[in-house]
Amino acid sequence: MKGDFTRDTFDARNQFSRVLMQQGRVTLDADHNEQAAILLHYLRTLARDLIGPHGAPAQGGEGGFALEWDGQAAALKIGAGRYYVDGWLVENHDQNCLYTAQKDYPLPDDDALLLELKKNTGQWFWVYLDVWERHITPLEQDSIREAALNGVDTCTRAKVVWQVKALPVKGGRQVAADTAKLLKELKAQQAALKKQLSVETDPNKIQDLKTSLDKVSTEIAVLGTATGEAAGAGPGVSCGTPLKDLPPFGQAWLAAGLADPTGKEDPCVTPPDSKYRGVENQLYRVEIHRGGPADVATFKWSRDNGSVATRWLGSQGSDLLVANTRGFAAGNWVELSDDAKELQGGDAQGKPRSVLVKLVKVENGVLTVDPATASDSSALAWRASLPNPTVRRWDQVERGDVLLDGGAVPVKEPAGGQQGWIDLEDGVRVQFSPGGQYRCGDYWLIPARVATGRLEWPADSDASGKETPKALPPRGIAHHYAPLGFVSWQDGEFQYQTCRCEFSPMSVCPGDLAA
Repeated sequence: MKGDFTRDTFDARNQFSRVLMQQGRVTLDADHNEQAAILLHYLRTLARDLIGPHGAPAQGGEGGFALEWDGQAAALKIGAGRYYVDGWLVENHDQNCLYTAQKDYPLPDDDALLLELKKNTGQWFWVYLDVWERHITPLEQDSIREAALNGVDTCTRAKVVWQVKALPVKGGRQVAADTAKLLKELKAQQAALKKQLSVETDPNKIQDLKTSLDKVSTEIAVLGTATGEAAGAGPGVSCGTPLKDLPPFGQAWLAAGLADPTGKEDPCVTPPDSKYRGVENQLYRVEIHRGGPADVATFKWSRDNGSVATRWLGSQGSDLLVANTRGFAAGNWVELSDDAKELQGGDAQGKPRSVLVKLVKVENGVLTVDPATASDSSALAWRASLPNPTVRRWDQVERGDVLLDGGAVPVKEPAGGQQGWIDLEDGVRVQFSPGGQYRCGDYWLIPARVATGRLEWPADSDASGKETPKALPPRGIAHHYAPLGFVSWQDGEFQYQTCRCEFSPMSVCPGDLAA
């Protein structure tokens, strides 16, 4: 969440039940936010304990996310209603929601299921829900801003995003064209025999029809087993098998610490014996930019939690027309993005869909970038169709042994017994743990305080009192997954095996018992 926050204080291990305000005391944003987080944690944990990992209400027709084929639209349709994933309530309010037209998931051009719809190869796909929380500011939804305040920023929002996605089943059975044709013909014969049997009255003919029907059904069963259509066979894997390949975060750990103090000549800088040498309290954000292993991954960082951003209004060559230039300066690396890129996340190789470019001038609502720093010649092109395009400032710079790769800092892990600390600024440094697998968008938050000269980061102490910063997993973005089913097409025929779970109410009214 890239908001202008003091810090994010919720920790389930504290077992706090509520936040209590006191009279005449300063109230911070972190207090209010922690209260909301405490309540949400309780409600979602309770829902998961009662419902299980995922499920839909079985009564009242409110259960959602059943899959069906919409022949008129020639697309997969997602049923309206409610579903719970790890205790998180997700709701589909669209009665005609198509896989190819999801509100919060603009399909990338390389979506595997989208390509399958054009080919009909018989490949099985595992369809699942991906649920996560997105930070919403007036840049993403202007209606949350109070117009009477004449543009003054106030509170932001957190939104539960659900996205129905699909993965090809590894080793899934594809149906050969001639086999599929034979199977289709046998099913047609089976349907015709059943229809004749339902109206036939002659005992001898009934027996002949039953014999023929048994023979056809046996052939269908044999072919179905071979192609994965037999009951229980499907694509050859269970509903939960692919979940193991979808962790909530990237498999990465980071420690944050302070470098040994060194003096500075600047009289405005806090004396070096305080270790954190910044003159302002900061909330540092370290975010993975390009995913992958350490030799591929990069990260970007911000001293303001990535909250310095503005609306991108247009382009004129290398000039970006923006709504506000406050907080931007020449030499900054900025990220060009929009809603579609953020909702799609990194591509299959872990590469970000947004781009980083370097500013060379800031003047009168215009940010001028160095076009040589753009990885793609079209990166600076603005279109009216872009959904909420934004420009966001990051604070990484090349200094000392820190060299940037595409505007971001390469992830470096300890090796050969050597430390792998990477300096940010003012004594703040980070170190990744060996063997990480980094995911685009994973982030860590590091509060730094002038009064104590320290980082608010957990550490282990040895017998001598020397502290070693702990390595922590990402703070977010946490993804929660639930299987919906397996789908396949062959010669235009839709096949679906559900993985949805349903639950009944815990209480039953007397009227229901009588019924």
